[in-house]
Amino acid sequence: MKRFSFLLIKLFAASILFTSCLGKNDNPNEFANEQFYAVMDQYYLWYNYMPGVNPKNYRDPADLLEALRYNQLDRWSYITTKQQLQAYFEEGVYIGFGFGSAFDQSGNLWITYIFNNSPLNNYNIKRGWRIRRIDGTVPTPQNIGNLFGPPVTDYSCNFEFVSPTNEVLLVTFSKKSITMNTVLRDSVYDFGSSKIGYFVLKGFILPTIDELNAVFQKFKTQNVNDVIVDLRYNGGGRMNVANHLGGLIAGNIANNQVFTKLVNNDKNQVLNFNDTIKTKPASLTGINRIVFITTSGSASASESLINGLKPYMNVITVGSKTHGKPVGMYSFTSNSFDWAFVPICFFINNSLNQGYYFDGIPVNFNAADDITTDFGVLSESSLNSAIGALGAVAPKIMETNIRANYHPKFGLEQEIDAW
Repeated sequence: MKRFSFLLIKLFAASILFTSCLGKNDNPNEFANEQFYAVMDQYYLWYNYMPGVNPKNYRDPADLLEALRYNQLDRWSYITTKQQLQAYFEEGVYIGFGFGSAFDQSGNLWITYIFNNSPLNNYNIKRGWRIRRIDGTVPTPQNIGNLFGPPVTDYSCNFEFVSPTNEVLLVTFSKKSITMNTVLRDSVYDFGSSKIGYFVLKGFILPTIDELNAVFQKFKTQNVNDVIVDLRYNGGGRMNVANHLGGLIAGNIANNQVFTKLVNNDKNQVLNFNDTIKTKPASLTGINRIVFITTSGSASASESLINGLKPYMNVITVGSKTHGKPVGMYSFTSNSFDWAFVPICFFINNSLNQGYYFDGIPVNFNAADDITTDFGVLSESSLNSAIGALGAVAPKIMETNIRANYHPKFGLEQEIDAW
């Protein structure tokens, strides 16, 4: 039996339920492999490029996925567990230390953001601090994936931090259940007759809706007439949440207009869907342009938000080009095993049928992600450029030679994109 619902993953979640009487196998994942192969053959966007393989010959669905993946375009299909999938997309919960990071060109590792319930907040550690050593080892792009250890509570690491004033802090932190706040910062700037609302959005998960409503109600109360959305670390998430943000931004000028079009493979044209923009109670009025700050970390639902608003508004992009993921996933789960299958299943286009931005969405104004400077500081390169793009007067950018270089992650780890 197949059951689709508006849950989880990039745009929609699809849950497919299987039942069976499992006999004795040499491979305990044999049934899961068979079901995964069937899912891929029916729903995978590039099913016609899959090689003919025997799923019984693979260790588990993750191993089978690598044999089936269309490597020319697919960088995102993944396998995880039902528990991890639900914890992140419905609750915003994962196991870790509660911060993001990026390297600079010299190989130094910097804190890029911190969630509210991260243990690092107890020491006033912020964006713009450096991590010099982890358990005595200097982090590099090559070893960082191993330095933070497994995603289990109470796993500890010894950190050596360097503050912006070059003070050294040695402290041990243990992993815990981190509840993400996806709005990392929000501010309103007054430039004479211009009031600019600015917020940093980390992801699109279920709790994000309440966070966005609060931010836009604040903007509405303070008569904001321009908005800057900082998506530089937003790797995507639930498309219904991206649609909600689209409604808060453009609901009063594009109500009931097509936001995105989902285009499935030729076996599933019945699943093609046009999602529409809806006016929300906190939707802003008088907004006919929007600025997005982006980097290569801006992906999927972030990109579909930008692309989806282009037919209705003057969309200005600042920073560096986006990741390049014009496709989305369904999730498939079973009552017979704990695996969750998350393959690429459809293209995402806007109302003008524009999409296919596998090379990323380019920016109108190039700007550095100055990881030495906290969010909201007007002289920070990306924010300063975004304010300048609106024609407002902001402090002159304080030039820095430090730029962010992002270390790649994959699967659900890419969705969370935090330690």
